[in-house]
Amino acid sequence: MDCFARLCRRCIVYIFLIALAQFGFGQQLGNVQVKVLRADNQQPLSDAIVRVVPLTDTKQKRVIAGTTDAAGIFEFALPEPSVVWVSYLGFNSQIDTLMAAADKTYLLSPVGKNITDVVVTGQYAPGSVKNSVYEVKVISTEVLKAKGANNLREALQNELHIDLGQDQVFGSSLSINGISGEGIKIMVDGVPIVGRSDGKIDLSQINLSNIERIEVVQGPLSVMYGTDAMGGVINIITKTFQTEKVNVGIKAYYESVGQYNMEANTGFSFKKNQVYLSGGRYFFNGYTTIDSVSRFKEWKPKEQYFADAKYLYSNNKLRFSLLGSFFRELMWNRSAPRPAFENGNWIYAGDDTRYLTYRPRGSASFMYRFKDSYQLDVLLGYSGFIRFNNQYIKNLVSGSESIVKNPSAHDTTFYHHLLFRSTYAMPAWKNRLNFLFGLEANQEFTQQTRIAGRAKQVGDYAAYGSVRVSLIEGLDIQPAIRFSYNTLFRTPLIPSLNIKYGWKEKIIARASYGRGYRAPSLKELFLLFFDSNHSLKGNQNLLPEDGHTANGSLNYTPTLGKHQLSFGASGFYNRIKNKIDWRIIVSSGPEVDTFQYFNIKNYTTAGADISMGYKWNDIAINLSGMLTHYQLSQNSSDILKTNSIDITASASYLIPKAKVALNLYYKYNGAKPVFSINSSLQSGMRNGFHSLDASISRNFWKNRIQLQIGGKNLLGITNVGATGITGVGHNFNSSAVNMLWGRTFYASVVFGFAK
Repeated sequence: MDCFARLCRRCIVYIFLIALAQFGFGQQLGNVQVKVLRADNQQPLSDAIVRVVPLTDTKQKRVIAGTTDAAGIFEFALPEPSVVWVSYLGFNSQIDTLMAAADKTYLLSPVGKNITDVVVTGQYAPGSVKNSVYEVKVISTEVLKAKGANNLREALQNELHIDLGQDQVFGSSLSINGISGEGIKIMVDGVPIVGRSDGKIDLSQINLSNIERIEVVQGPLSVMYGTDAMGGVINIITKTFQTEKVNVGIKAYYESVGQYNMEANTGFSFKKNQVYLSGGRYFFNGYTTIDSVSRFKEWKPKEQYFADAKYLYSNNKLRFSLLGSFFRELMWNRSAPRPAFENGNWIYAGDDTRYLTYRPRGSASFMYRFKDSYQLDVLLGYSGFIRFNNQYIKNLVSGSESIVKNPSAHDTTFYHHLLFRSTYAMPAWKNRLNFLFGLEANQEFTQQTRIAGRAKQVGDYAAYGSVRVSLIEGLDIQPAIRFSYNTLFRTPLIPSLNIKYGWKEKIIARASYGRGYRAPSLKELFLLFFDSNHSLKGNQNLLPEDGHTANGSLNYTPTLGKHQLSFGASGFYNRIKNKIDWRIIVSSGPEVDTFQYFNIKNYTTAGADISMGYKWNDIAINLSGMLTHYQLSQNSSDILKTNSIDITASASYLIPKAKVALNLYYKYNGAKPVFSINSSLQSGMRNGFHSLDASISRNFWKNRIQLQIGGKNLLGITNVGATGITGVGHNFNSSAVNMLWGRTFYASVVFGFAK
């Protein structure tokens, strides 16, 4: 009855408005001047779109539309009572009803004010997290600051579903829901980061200066992003919209482990143009738990320099950006002293290796929005990886050093990746259908001294499309498919299906299926490296990885006034056929064992998690837990199974009177399986461990200065016990793995000026 009564009241109001329009306002009501301003600084917005639709025009055939001038003004003759839409790219839209002719002023707020609710990864266009058919985890700038995070590793340190690893030379790595290495695609503004060592991208080489947020999507996005997106996607979004005309920031960071960081960034906004610049130097003095071994460090000393520049032009219909990035890292791997005979004298010498790494990156993106929300996006990107590996012998008495003359002691690696991606989004049938069509081309080149033939390349070209069907309120169904051609492998059709249902913004349920596909990398195919300590081989007979993934989630947000509660539960299932990994070929003679890439027949991970969040005034608490099951098999009798549990918790509190922010992050990293294969499957285990971080921060001088102090790894975890560790890594001993560098304390000072 209540629903019927509400419907009747709406009908009466609608009939009344029509009557007013027909009889009370038969003629034009007069001229109206609409002024559109920014809500934050009252500056006019030129080229804002204004649409006027008479209330009686249900089919929208008499629409008055136009854009504001340089003063933010649009004038029109109001024919009758009408609905007015005001919109501008990067700002929240407004809807109003004009019953009579009167000048109006509309204040639009930048979307950047609530940017944590906006995602772009895998979307037709930037949109709300709640409206995405994917389960997207957003790590905002505020969270990154609260964590004291300097690089991607530290940003992901305490996140559920993500497990981090560490190699003494290759650096940090990650897995999502049990899928790691080449199965995770890491991007900056949609451009993939290349240059993997043993399948790993060193997360400590990805700094977070000038970063707006990080978007993490679990499960395969192979339809949208192709190979390497089987297990998930991490997309780092650089700053896009700035509300101030000038913004300058300087940050100094010190950590007791021997880390000294300095960085600066600035942004300029003038008319429709924005420019962002940033740069800095990070220095780490190295760390080791082995006090009896001088010079040697488990965590290698390194020095990093980086610089980034971005230009953005945008109006209501067009957005164009150029981005350039440069990164340089010098890392030292120093050995323990050893006796040596030189020029007739006994001395102490060190066998040292220097790793010099460059990561250049650039992109150009273009977006044009046609009428009725038709949208064209074009992205051109380049990502490079250059690494020089040289060995030296250092005289520890005189300080002189000489380069090793054996050519096999040195290595030079080049990776160059070119990307073209274009998508066209097209709504239809009053937005009940939304189509997306895309083209993508990837070309990767590599030149290395340790691969067969030294120079190789591979191309991957694809066309893909999807449709989002919204016939029932709250229900979205999005099937998609990708057709691709790889120059080295035959690729299958890659389908996916995503379903989302939302009820009154309180309950959101998602379910998805996707096929994942990954072609072997050039290094997995052609690696060829032999010396006195290594025997590593690629395998040109490798088969591509072929996977199937199902995900489901349920989120509930009840309405409780000032108290905000949220509950969530999700599950996942990943099955990968022909997973690529190392196989040990045990030597029967004095030579070292050979490691060669090969295919594991079946690899499966499955799991479920639950989470709860609570927020009241200045208090926020989050708690979550996850169970993961791992299974490998080569045949019906050769099967390995194991389970793992992870728990995360975070809490924050802003003391109102003191204006001091307190933050706490905890994670229990459950025991994780380690698999190896020689004649049969063999399993090991990395033990579980706890990590705890805390920080205190306060702003001074009208928020121009932010002071933060904190502690990382307060429980003092360093090396974690392990069994059955074998492989091509650089761990100091096989019964433990490096995870964290012990308990440390840090302080950072940020000075910011905005006008």
